[in-house]
Amino acid sequence: MKLGTLLFTVCASLALTGAVSAADLTIGMSIDDLRLERWQKDASIFTKKAEELGAKVMVQSANGNEQAQISQIETMINQGVNILVIIPYNGDALSNVIKEAKAEGIKVVAYDRMINNADIDFYISFDNTRVGEMQAQGLVDVKAEGNFFLMGGAPTDNNAKLVRNGQMKVLQPLIDSGKIKIVGDQWVDSWLAENALKIMETALTANDNKIDVVVASNDSTAGGAVQALNAQGLAGKTLISGQDADLAAIKRIVEGTQTMTVYKPIDKLANNAAENAVKLAKGEAPETNATLANGAKDVPSLLLDPIIVTKANVDETVIKDGFQKKEDVYGK
Repeated sequence: MKLGTLLFTVCASLALTGAVSAADLTIGMSIDDLRLERWQKDASIFTKKAEELGAKVMVQSANGNEQAQISQIETMINQGVNILVIIPYNGDALSNVIKEAKAEGIKVVAYDRMINNADIDFYISFDNTRVGEMQAQGLVDVKAEGNFFLMGGAPTDNNAKLVRNGQMKVLQPLIDSGKIKIVGDQWVDSWLAENALKIMETALTANDNKIDVVVASNDSTAGGAVQALNAQGLAGKTLISGQDADLAAIKRIVEGTQTMTVYKPIDKLANNAAENAVKLAKGEAPETNATLANGAKDVPSLLLDPIIVTKANVDETVIKDGFQKKEDVYGK
Protein backbone atom coordinates (compact mmCIF):
# COMPACT_ATOMS: atom_id res chain seq x y z
CA MET A 1 0.00 0.00 0.00
CA LYS A 2 1.35 3.44 -0.90
CA LEU A 3 2.64 5.36 2.08
CA GLY A 4 1.93 8.99 2.84
CA THR A 5 -1.45 10.60 2.40
CA LEU A 6 -3.66 8.09 0.70
CA LEU A 7 -6.92 8.91 -0.99
CA PHE A 8 -8.87 6.35 -2.85
CA THR A 9 -12.50 5.84 -3.73
CA VAL A 10 -14.21 2.49 -3.86
CA CYS A 11 -17.27 2.47 -6.09
CA ALA A 12 -20.52 0.86 -5.08
CA SER A 13 -21.98 -2.22 -6.69
CA LEU A 14 -24.89 -3.24 -4.46
CA ALA A 15 -28.05 -1.27 -3.78
CA LEU A 16 -28.82 0.17 -0.34
CA THR A 17 -32.22 0.93 1.02
CA GLY A 18 -33.12 3.42 3.73
CA ALA A 19 -32.16 7.02 4.42
CA VAL A 20 -29.21 7.01 2.04
CA SER A 21 -29.05 5.26 -1.32
CA ALA A 22 -26.03 3.36 -2.60
CA ALA A 23 -25.22 6.14 -5.04
CA ASP A 24 -25.17 8.72 -2.24
CA LEU A 25 -23.54 6.84 0.64
CA THR A 26 -19.94 7.92 1.19
CA ILE A 27 -17.80 6.91 4.15
CA GLY A 28 -14.82 9.05 5.08
CA MET A 29 -12.13 6.98 6.82
CA SER A 30 -9.45 9.00 8.62
CA ILE A 31 -6.48 6.92 9.74
CA ASP A 32 -3.76 7.90 12.18
CA ASP A 33 -0.82 6.44 10.27
CA LEU A 34 -0.73 4.10 7.27
CA ARG A 35 3.01 3.64 7.72
CA LEU A 36 2.10 0.96 10.28
CA GLU A 37 1.33 -2.51 8.92
CA ARG A 38 -1.62 -2.81 11.27
CA TRP A 39 -3.58 0.09 9.79
CA GLN A 40 -2.87 -0.96 6.21
CA LYS A 41 -4.68 -4.22 6.93
CA ASP A 42 -7.62 -2.43 8.56
CA ALA A 43 -8.05 -0.02 5.65
CA SER A 44 -7.98 -2.80 3.08
CA ILE A 45 -10.48 -5.07 4.85
CA PHE A 46 -12.81 -2.22 5.79
CA THR A 47 -12.88 -0.90 2.22
CA LYS A 48 -13.55 -4.32 0.71
CA LYS A 49 -16.53 -4.90 3.02
CA ALA A 50 -17.87 -1.40 2.40
CA GLU A 51 -17.68 -2.05 -1.34
CA GLU A 52 -19.67 -5.26 -0.92
CA LEU A 53 -22.32 -3.26 0.94
CA GLY A 54 -22.49 -0.67 -1.83
CA ALA A 55 -20.63 2.24 -0.25
CA LYS A 56 -18.02 4.64 -1.48
CA VAL A 57 -15.02 5.01 0.83
CA MET A 58 -12.47 7.82 0.99
CA VAL A 59 -9.39 6.92 3.04
CA GLN A 60 -6.80 9.40 4.25
CA SER A 61 -3.72 8.93 6.42
CA ALA A 62 -2.47 11.65 8.75
CA ASN A 63 0.93 9.94 9.08
CA GLY A 64 1.00 10.58 12.81
CA ASN A 65 0.26 14.30 12.54
CA GLU A 66 -2.53 15.76 14.68
CA GLN A 67 -3.12 18.89 12.63
CA ALA A 68 -3.01 16.95 9.36
CA GLN A 69 -5.75 14.65 10.62
CA ILE A 70 -7.97 17.56 11.65
CA SER A 71 -7.45 19.19 8.25
CA GLN A 72 -8.22 15.94 6.41
CA ILE A 73 -11.42 15.42 8.41
CA GLU A 74 -12.52 19.00 7.63
CA THR A 75 -11.89 18.32 3.95
CA MET A 76 -14.04 15.18 4.05
CA ILE A 77 -16.81 17.12 5.82
CA ASN A 78 -16.69 19.73 3.06
CA GLN A 79 -16.81 16.97 0.46
CA GLY A 80 -20.13 15.82 1.93
CA VAL A 81 -19.40 12.39 3.39
CA ASN A 82 -22.36 10.77 5.15
CA ILE A 83 -20.36 9.23 7.95
CA LEU A 84 -16.84 9.49 9.34
CA VAL A 85 -14.89 6.48 10.61
CA ILE A 86 -11.89 7.80 12.53
CA ILE A 87 -8.78 6.14 13.93
CA PRO A 88 -7.52 9.15 15.90
CA TYR A 89 -3.89 10.10 16.31
CA ASN A 90 -4.90 12.03 19.42
CA GLY A 91 -8.29 11.08 20.81
CA ASP A 92 -8.34 14.24 22.94
CA ALA A 93 -7.86 16.69 20.06
CA LEU A 94 -10.86 16.12 17.79
CA SER A 95 -13.82 17.51 19.74
CA ASN A 96 -14.04 20.71 17.69
CA VAL A 97 -13.86 19.03 14.29
CA ILE A 98 -16.45 16.48 15.47
CA LYS A 99 -18.74 19.41 16.29
CA GLU A 100 -18.30 20.57 12.69
CA ALA A 101 -19.27 17.13 11.44
CA LYS A 102 -22.34 16.89 13.66
CA ALA A 103 -23.46 20.36 12.57
CA GLU A 104 -23.58 18.98 9.04
CA GLY A 105 -25.56 15.92 10.11
CA ILE A 106 -22.60 13.57 9.67
CA LYS A 107 -22.45 10.47 11.88
CA VAL A 108 -19.11 9.66 13.57
CA VAL A 109 -17.57 6.29 14.43
CA ALA A 110 -14.45 5.96 16.60
CA TYR A 111 -12.54 2.97 15.23
CA ASP A 112 -10.34 1.03 17.67
CA ARG A 113 -9.43 4.22 19.59
CA MET A 114 -11.91 6.26 21.58
CA ILE A 115 -12.48 9.91 20.72
CA ASN A 116 -12.92 11.74 24.00
CA ASN A 117 -15.19 14.66 24.91
CA ALA A 118 -17.08 14.48 21.63
CA ASP A 119 -20.57 13.55 20.46
CA ILE A 120 -19.68 10.39 18.58
CA ASP A 121 -22.30 7.85 17.55
CA PHE A 122 -20.46 4.54 17.91
CA TYR A 123 -17.20 3.04 19.13
CA ILE A 124 -15.81 -0.29 17.98
CA SER A 125 -12.65 -1.89 19.30
CA PHE A 126 -11.28 -4.78 21.25
CA ASP A 127 -11.32 -4.89 25.03
CA ASN A 128 -8.04 -3.03 25.45
CA THR A 129 -7.89 -3.44 29.21
CA ARG A 130 -8.07 -7.17 28.57
CA VAL A 131 -5.23 -6.82 26.04
CA GLY A 132 -3.02 -5.38 28.77
CA GLU A 133 -4.00 -8.13 31.18
CA MET A 134 -3.08 -10.74 28.58
CA GLN A 135 0.30 -9.12 27.95
CA ALA A 136 1.25 -9.02 31.61
CA GLN A 137 -0.14 -12.47 32.37
CA GLY A 138 1.66 -13.98 29.40
CA LEU A 139 4.93 -12.68 30.80
CA VAL A 140 4.47 -13.49 34.49
CA ASP A 141 3.35 -17.00 33.56
CA VAL A 142 6.96 -17.44 32.41
CA LYS A 143 8.72 -15.24 34.95
CA ALA A 144 6.92 -13.72 37.94
CA GLU A 145 9.90 -12.01 39.54
CA GLY A 146 12.83 -9.78 38.70
CA ASN A 147 13.41 -6.41 37.06
CA PHE A 148 10.54 -5.29 34.80
CA PHE A 149 10.61 -2.36 32.38
CA LEU A 150 7.28 -0.84 31.31
CA MET A 151 7.09 0.38 27.71
CA GLY A 152 3.76 2.08 27.07
CA GLY A 153 2.26 3.10 23.77
CA ALA A 154 1.68 6.60 22.44
CA PRO A 155 0.74 8.99 25.26
CA THR A 156 -1.84 10.57 22.92
CA ASP A 157 -3.66 7.26 22.45
CA ASN A 158 -6.40 6.45 24.96
CA ASN A 159 -5.95 2.76 24.16
CA ALA A 160 -2.38 2.91 25.47
CA LYS A 161 -3.76 3.99 28.84
CA LEU A 162 -6.36 1.23 28.84
CA VAL A 163 -3.68 -1.33 28.00
CA ARG A 164 -1.53 -0.04 30.86
CA ASN A 165 -4.47 -0.30 33.25
CA GLY A 166 -4.84 -3.94 32.27
CA GLN A 167 -1.13 -4.61 32.69
CA MET A 168 -1.14 -3.15 36.18
CA LYS A 169 -4.08 -5.30 37.27
CA VAL A 170 -1.76 -8.27 36.90
CA LEU A 171 1.53 -6.65 37.90
CA GLN A 172 0.55 -4.57 40.92
CA PRO A 173 0.08 -7.47 43.37
CA LEU A 174 3.53 -8.80 42.41
CA ILE A 175 5.01 -5.32 42.77
CA ASP A 176 3.41 -4.93 46.19
CA SER A 177 4.79 -8.30 47.30
CA GLY A 178 8.30 -7.33 46.23
CA LYS A 179 8.61 -10.08 43.63
CA ILE A 180 8.70 -7.58 40.78
CA LYS A 181 10.73 -4.37 40.69
CA ILE A 182 9.82 -1.73 38.10
CA VAL A 183 13.15 -0.36 36.88
CA GLY A 184 11.75 2.06 34.31
CA ASP A 185 8.56 3.31 32.69
CA GLN A 186 8.46 5.11 29.34
CA TRP A 187 5.76 5.88 26.77
CA VAL A 188 6.61 5.62 23.07
CA ASP A 189 5.57 8.50 20.83
CA SER A 190 3.47 7.34 17.86
CA TRP A 191 4.11 3.68 18.81
CA LEU A 192 7.16 3.81 16.51
CA ALA A 193 9.92 1.20 16.68
CA GLU A 194 12.70 3.76 16.30
CA ASN A 195 11.47 5.59 19.39
CA ALA A 196 11.25 2.33 21.33
CA LEU A 197 14.80 1.45 20.28
CA LYS A 198 16.20 4.65 21.79
CA ILE A 199 14.19 4.19 24.99
CA MET A 200 15.38 0.60 25.40
CA GLU A 201 19.01 1.52 24.76
CA THR A 202 18.82 4.16 27.49
CA ALA A 203 17.06 1.80 29.88
CA LEU A 204 19.65 -0.93 29.41
CA THR A 205 22.47 1.52 30.06
CA ALA A 206 20.75 2.88 33.17
CA ASN A 207 20.23 -0.62 34.56
CA ASP A 208 23.55 -2.21 33.56
CA ASN A 209 21.58 -4.51 31.22
CA LYS A 210 19.79 -6.05 34.22
CA ILE A 211 16.27 -6.10 32.80
CA ASP A 212 14.48 -9.43 32.95
CA VAL A 213 11.16 -8.51 31.37
CA VAL A 214 9.94 -5.75 29.04
CA VAL A 215 6.20 -5.14 29.11
CA ALA A 216 5.91 -3.67 25.60
CA SER A 217 2.45 -2.54 24.60
CA ASN A 218 2.51 -3.45 20.90
CA ASP A 219 4.61 -5.28 18.32
CA SER A 220 6.18 -2.18 16.82
CA THR A 221 7.55 -1.04 20.19
CA ALA A 222 8.57 -4.63 20.94
CA GLY A 223 10.50 -4.71 17.68
CA GLY A 224 12.48 -1.61 18.60
CA ALA A 225 13.16 -2.99 22.07
CA VAL A 226 14.31 -6.36 20.69
CA GLN A 227 16.74 -4.55 18.40
CA ALA A 228 18.33 -2.89 21.45
CA LEU A 229 18.31 -6.16 23.41
CA ASN A 230 19.94 -7.99 20.52
CA ALA A 231 22.79 -5.50 20.46
CA GLN A 232 23.53 -6.46 24.08
CA GLY A 233 23.16 -10.20 23.55
CA LEU A 234 19.88 -10.24 25.48
CA ALA A 235 17.38 -11.04 22.72
CA GLY A 236 15.66 -14.28 23.71
CA LYS A 237 16.84 -13.93 27.29
CA THR A 238 14.80 -10.89 28.28
CA LEU A 239 11.08 -11.63 28.00
CA ILE A 240 8.95 -9.20 25.99
CA SER A 241 5.28 -8.81 25.12
CA GLY A 242 3.48 -7.29 22.15
CA GLN A 243 0.17 -6.65 20.44
CA ASP A 244 -1.20 -6.81 16.85
CA ALA A 245 0.39 -10.08 15.64
CA ASP A 246 2.46 -8.26 13.00
CA LEU A 247 4.42 -10.58 10.73
CA ALA A 248 7.77 -9.46 12.14
CA ALA A 249 6.51 -10.14 15.66
CA ILE A 250 5.22 -13.60 14.81
CA LYS A 251 8.62 -14.39 13.30
CA ARG A 252 10.28 -13.18 16.50
CA ILE A 253 7.98 -15.38 18.58
CA VAL A 254 8.84 -18.42 16.47
CA GLU A 255 12.58 -17.71 16.76
CA GLY A 256 12.27 -17.00 20.49
CA THR A 257 13.19 -13.30 20.73
CA GLN A 258 9.63 -12.18 21.57
CA THR A 259 7.62 -14.02 24.21
CA MET A 260 4.06 -13.34 23.09
CA THR A 261 1.69 -11.01 21.31
CA VAL A 262 -2.01 -10.30 21.48
CA TYR A 263 -3.86 -11.09 18.28
CA LYS A 264 -6.86 -8.94 17.55
CA PRO A 265 -8.73 -10.50 14.60
CA ILE A 266 -8.71 -7.38 12.44
CA ASP A 267 -10.99 -8.90 9.81
CA LYS A 268 -13.74 -9.16 12.42
CA LEU A 269 -13.12 -5.59 13.58
CA ALA A 270 -12.97 -4.05 10.12
CA ASN A 271 -15.92 -6.01 8.75
CA ASN A 272 -18.08 -5.17 11.76
CA ALA A 273 -17.07 -1.53 11.52
CA ALA A 274 -18.04 -1.35 7.85
CA GLU A 275 -21.36 -3.07 8.47
CA ASN A 276 -22.23 -0.80 11.38
CA ALA A 277 -21.10 2.35 9.57
CA VAL A 278 -23.51 1.54 6.76
CA LYS A 279 -26.28 0.87 9.30
CA LEU A 280 -25.68 4.23 10.95
CA ALA A 281 -25.64 6.06 7.64
CA LYS A 282 -28.97 4.43 6.79
CA GLY A 283 -30.44 5.59 10.09
CA GLU A 284 -30.34 2.15 11.68
CA ALA A 285 -28.98 1.23 15.12
CA PRO A 286 -25.52 -0.39 15.19
CA GLU A 287 -24.76 -3.71 16.89
CA THR A 288 -23.54 -3.07 20.45
CA ASN A 289 -22.58 -5.00 23.57
CA ALA A 290 -21.38 -2.16 25.81
CA THR A 291 -21.50 1.55 26.50
CA LEU A 292 -18.35 3.51 27.33
CA ALA A 293 -18.12 7.03 28.73
CA ASN A 294 -15.92 9.37 26.70
CA GLY A 295 -16.34 12.50 28.81
CA ALA A 296 -19.23 13.83 26.76
CA LYS A 297 -21.65 10.91 26.65
CA ASP A 298 -22.08 7.19 27.11
CA VAL A 299 -21.09 5.90 23.68
CA PRO A 300 -22.81 2.81 22.21
CA SER A 301 -19.94 0.38 21.72
CA LEU A 302 -19.01 -3.02 20.33
CA LEU A 303 -16.04 -4.65 22.06
CA LEU A 304 -14.48 -7.76 20.52
CA ASP A 305 -12.36 -10.45 22.19
CA PRO A 306 -8.54 -10.53 21.71
CA ILE A 307 -6.47 -13.74 21.62
CA ILE A 308 -3.07 -14.43 23.21
CA VAL A 309 -0.43 -15.86 20.86
CA THR A 310 2.74 -17.70 21.91
CA LYS A 311 5.12 -20.00 20.06
CA ALA A 312 2.89 -22.91 21.11
CA ASN A 313 -0.25 -21.70 19.30
CA VAL A 314 0.97 -19.66 16.30
CA ASP A 315 -0.30 -22.29 13.86
CA GLU A 316 -3.71 -22.59 15.55
CA THR A 317 -4.35 -18.82 15.68
CA VAL A 318 -2.90 -16.33 13.21
CA ILE A 319 -1.94 -18.89 10.58
CA LYS A 320 -5.17 -20.89 10.81
CA ASP A 321 -7.16 -17.66 10.46
CA GLY A 322 -5.15 -16.64 7.42
CA PHE A 323 -3.97 -13.49 9.18
CA GLN A 324 -0.38 -14.49 8.47
CA LYS A 325 0.81 -17.03 5.91
CA LYS A 326 2.72 -20.10 7.08
CA GLU A 327 5.37 -19.66 4.41
CA ASP A 328 5.91 -16.05 5.47
CA VAL A 329 6.25 -17.00 9.12
CA TYR A 330 8.48 -20.06 8.70
CA GLY A 331 10.12 -19.23 5.39
CA LYS A 332 8.87 -22.42 3.73
